[in-house]
Amino acid sequence: MRNIALIALLCAAAAGGTYYWRKSRTLDSVQLIESLPQARATHVFIDVDGLRRTGLLNLIAGAKSAEDPDYKTFVDQTGLDYRTDLDAVAAAFSEGNTYLALRGRFAWKKLEAYAQTHGGKCVGTSCSMPATRAGYFISYLPLRPSVLALAVSTDERGVNMIGPQEWRKPPHLPSEPVWISVPTYALSDTNLGAGTHAFLEPLSQAQDVTFAVGSAPKGFQIRLEAACATPEIAELLTRRLSSSTDLLKKMLEREKMTPNPNDLSGVLTAGTFSQQKERVTGTWPIERGFIESLAGGKVQ
Repeated sequence: MRNIALIALLCAAAAGGTYYWRKSRTLDSVQLIESLPQARATHVFIDVDGLRRTGLLNLIAGAKSAEDPDYKTFVDQTGLDYRTDLDAVAAAFSEGNTYLALRGRFAWKKLEAYAQTHGGKCVGTSCSMPATRAGYFISYLPLRPSVLALAVSTDERGVNMIGPQEWRKPPHLPSEPVWISVPTYALSDTNLGAGTHAFLEPLSQAQDVTFAVGSAPKGFQIRLEAACATPEIAELLTRRLSSSTDLLKKMLEREKMTPNPNDLSGVLTAGTFSQQKERVTGTWPIERGFIESLAGGKVQ
């Protein structure tokens, strides 16, 4: 009996140690994405630490003195400042709801207090509070000591949709620090605007579409990866994207306008496309001025 009790105790200790080890580990970039809802969602990943190290984060964020007063209050009360405390952001946008898995450094006691002082409540480690948008709630909980799960949704406990899992089709993470994966059905949305729709609608024929933003030999670039069902569809997609670019160039020429590298006209008309079997690749060079205009809300 003594031996059986000893074995049972050792098994319990091993199980507890395994559980603690798993809970204490952080989540890598693929695991962050896989912790989010998958179906019919647009996914975004931002390597904040990478942007911080290259100086691009400060370029995008702008001067700290220009930050919104409400955001400054949030930072003061929660101790969470994306400039210094976040290392990675994985996001899923689905049916009007937003789901986030954030890796970084968090003051958990301050986060709990923030919910309680803003009309919310905490049950165990899970907190929720009303959002400023009517009918929506903000809910969050720690997935790991260094990972915060956060949801803005119509469900008061929407954060329960976030948690470690394995997707049936694992996500492919580009090497760039910022990327977005879009469901192809969303690219045929006629509400996108005539110019944007003309560029994006052809991509609705692809199976997977990813846009990535990163450095290039001369500044930065947006890179497109589109996987198609057959080489024939990929060839047609490449032609349609090239035709849309040529059409925009002709429209600008007709209006006696010159593409400006600091606005969308300069970016879109500089796009180039190529095909390799079922895969289509596109690149749009981006100059520093465009990023500054984008960060300042001046992109036309």
